[in-house]
Amino acid sequence: MHKLATEHWEQLRVSNPATSRINWTWSFLQYYFFSGGLQQHRQKSNSDTEWPKLILNESKVAVLDVGSCYNPFGEYEELDVLSIDLCPALESVYQCDFLNIPLGKTTVIDGQSVLSLATNQFHCIVFSFLLEYFPSPSQRWTCCEKAHLLLLREGILIIITPDSKAAHSNSKVMRSWREALSAIGFKRIKYEKLQHAHCMAFRKNSVESVLKAEDRELLASKMYIPQDFYNPSDSENEEKDEIKFTEAELAEGFTNLPLFDE
Repeated sequence: MHKLATEHWEQLRVSNPATSRINWTWSFLQYYFFSGGLQQHRQKSNSDTEWPKLILNESKVAVLDVGSCYNPFGEYEELDVLSIDLCPALESVYQCDFLNIPLGKTTVIDGQSVLSLATNQFHCIVFSFLLEYFPSPSQRWTCCEKAHLLLLREGILIIITPDSKAAHSNSKVMRSWREALSAIGFKRIKYEKLQHAHCMAFRKNSVESVLKAEDRELLASKMYIPQDFYNPSDSENEEKDEIKFTEAELAEGFTNLPLFDE
């Protein structure tokens, strides 16, 4: 993945900037934190949070990049980035199992490993090509719930998921995610379909919601992807069905074979 990211994605980022998820994310962060986007959305939501006094530290945006392959956001001076990955490829990326990491009052780092993450700490959390690596909707839901706990109020969750099809092809999936995240307390404020990805920005609008177990299960199921419904055994059976012949059909086939002189 590191080789693919640095040799392929980075080249595309330069040669075709409009297709870059990194460029898209940075452009949105510039708009939201430095060009009045935050104030616009505060007015729309009638928020009374004292944002500048509450969270901005030396004008840097605290970013948690989850599943970071090569710390692509580390180059931006305006960002204070903590990049984590289950299996880091670079020293600038810390080892962390985000799905199971404990949350607490402080972020604890031991060497190259993150032992815990502080709640209400980050201005932005990035899930770029992350959620689709989890095999179940409930795990994707858990990641988004954790993001809500880790973000400061009015913070941003960036979700980017790969898709090379036309925008409308998986519109039901994106709508389903939007409904699920709304129940957690996220409002989608930006969506764009790039050539190979869906790019979304969600704003943390509310404190943690209390959901019943049955409601959580239903909402978690909305975090599905098309691959969840793919059954390899079904595909194998279809292929086998396509090459099955009766004895009569086989006999007829052999009689129609061309004859060759010895």
